[in-house]
Amino acid sequence: MLALVSAGVFIAAGVLSLISRASLLSLGREVQEEHQRFAAVIARDVSRAIADDMRMLAGVAGAEDDQAARAALESVLHHGRVASAGFLVNPDGSIASCEPAAECGAASDAVVARLALEAMSAQRPVVSNTVPQPDGSIPLVGVMPFRPMDLRAAGAAGVLIDPNDRRLAELLQPPDARSMLRVELRDSRGQLLAAAGAARTRAPGVETTAAVEGTPWIVTLSDMGADPVAPITAFGRRSLWFAPSLAAIVMLLGWGIARSVRQPLVTLTAAAERIAGGDLDRAIPDKAASRGGDEVGRLAVALERMRRALKASIDEIERSNRELERRVEDRTRELAAANAALEDREHLRQRLLRKVISAQEDERKRVARELHDETSQTLAALGIGVDVALATCAGAVDDATHQRLAELRRLVDRMHHELHRMIVNLRPSVLDDLGLAAAIAWFADRQLAHSGVAVRCELGDLDLRLPSEIETAIFRAVQEAIVNVARHANAESVLIQGSVSDGVLLVEIEDDGDGFDPQQVVRSPESLRGVGLLGMRERIEILGGSVDIESDPGGGTRVAMRVPVVDPVASSSELPASSAT
Repeated sequence: MLALVSAGVFIAAGVLSLISRASLLSLGREVQEEHQRFAAVIARDVSRAIADDMRMLAGVAGAEDDQAARAALESVLHHGRVASAGFLVNPDGSIASCEPAAECGAASDAVVARLALEAMSAQRPVVSNTVPQPDGSIPLVGVMPFRPMDLRAAGAAGVLIDPNDRRLAELLQPPDARSMLRVELRDSRGQLLAAAGAARTRAPGVETTAAVEGTPWIVTLSDMGADPVAPITAFGRRSLWFAPSLAAIVMLLGWGIARSVRQPLVTLTAAAERIAGGDLDRAIPDKAASRGGDEVGRLAVALERMRRALKASIDEIERSNRELERRVEDRTRELAAANAALEDREHLRQRLLRKVISAQEDERKRVARELHDETSQTLAALGIGVDVALATCAGAVDDATHQRLAELRRLVDRMHHELHRMIVNLRPSVLDDLGLAAAIAWFADRQLAHSGVAVRCELGDLDLRLPSEIETAIFRAVQEAIVNVARHANAESVLIQGSVSDGVLLVEIEDDGDGFDPQQVVRSPESLRGVGLLGMRERIEILGGSVDIESDPGGGTRVAMRVPVVDPVASSSELPASSAT
């Protein structure tokens, strides 16, 4: 903690120092930029003054004679801003005339000639650097060439500028006369021409320069006051000691604070570790909780309050868990008893259902046998009697009576055919004689193929014999599925497959008909189709099997029946053929 606090304060002090230093540097840049603007303004004023005097020299070119030219020069001197003397230059560079005449001696003829020839050659004004003279004067020379279109075919006019002229010094005055700024005008060689403002008593702190346009001169602006960069340097040196000193003070304070809170924090840490480990019986020591006035004391009190509340909550949860476990045990016993009773009832229901189905099949056999042995024989005798009557009465009765006897004979045949169909439906003899696969194929062909539905049976794996009750239950379930296809599916083709694998017999009936929603059909109590599906499931489930129905409206139907089989009796080829029922 002490290290973190010290690091934080040290970083804060460093950031503060950097921000302050950046602010002072920015202030120094702003001061320098302001001085640069002042120097540029003064240089622009000096350039404009020189340019104004040069433009006035252009009027000398229009003079008709020397007297008029001298009058024009006097006007330049009278109205000019910095000119102290004016002169005319011949095409060869020599001075033709000067006003006032006494001033022209200050300029060297060679310098004037060189400048005049340069100005006439370049056809632009030319301003010289200082021209030192034997008498100590250093005049400045400005020359304006005559253009060929002027009245004079050649030549030039010029002015002399006295660096000591007060007018030039006035142009160099700083913006604030009370400031410590010094403005100097120097030529390209660094020679001081004129100065204004504060005296130069030491090396300037900040110095900026600006060129005077159209001349080889430079305006220099110097700050002769205190160095504006000095506070930045001093602050940088002080900041090197400020951050370490502050960090040392903070470290001392942090050490004292850490020493005063370390022991209670150690105690609270140990107590928190005990609580985290599940030990809620021991209270927080009083020496930590007694500091209730500070943060550590309040933390100890809050931790003790949390321990008590947590212990009470855990005790309550344990009591609730014990009560819940007791109730769960009671409910479990009750559910176990209820499940046992339900299983007993289910077993009883299955036994009853098995007996009902067995009784139903026995009754089917009995009725089929009675219909075959009695009713069928009676109908056969009736048919024979009608045949005898037809033969005896041939030619002895009228045609109407004969036709009625013939109709009666046909009716007897239809009744005998329907009776035979009923006998077969009640108990098909093919199931007893040939087994499950042959019975399924025979019923599918009889029920579907005669209706124009393409039937394909793949029942090779079912060429075995099972106990009679299993064969009967499976056949009745398959029979119900085939009847549903014939009545409701509107199918064009049906595939019936059968196989035995790993002790499980599988029969699948798949059609390409209209399909249906199995859940909706099962939930509809008025639907005969739902009753048929329920009966089909019950028959298979009695055998310990299952029925899966997959169907969608418009997508056909697939019915899969799975029945566990153990020790099939024998192949159908090994069983003796039995007589039809």
